[in-house]
Amino acid sequence: MSAFIGIEASGVGKVVKAMETKPRLPVVWFHFQECTCCSESFIRTSHPIVADIVLDKISLDYTETLQAAAGHQAEEALHNTMKKYKGEYLMLVEGSVPVNDDGIY
Repeated sequence: MSAFIGIEASGVGKVVKAMETKPRLPVVWFHFQECTCCSESFIRTSHPIVADIVLDKISLDYTETLQAAAGHQAEEALHNTMKKYKGEYLMLVEGSVPVNDDGIY
């Protein structure tokens, strides 16, 4: 990666350190009007595998499909992430977002 972006060999250690110590991006993943196909595709992908993404690249703090928590524990995880990482987390939305009739469908 260092060579690709033009960093000399002497800078490789800094790139490695940055990649090892950079905090993972907090992610909350919502399901709206959808059939869970995006989650299914994500789970079954072979490159990169889901474990590499979830364990090394991001911090998947909330998702109804992949998390172990349920009920109030899941909601607590969601709200804690939103408070702790306000303005820093990534919100993913699977499916369309209803906008007419106050979103009631």
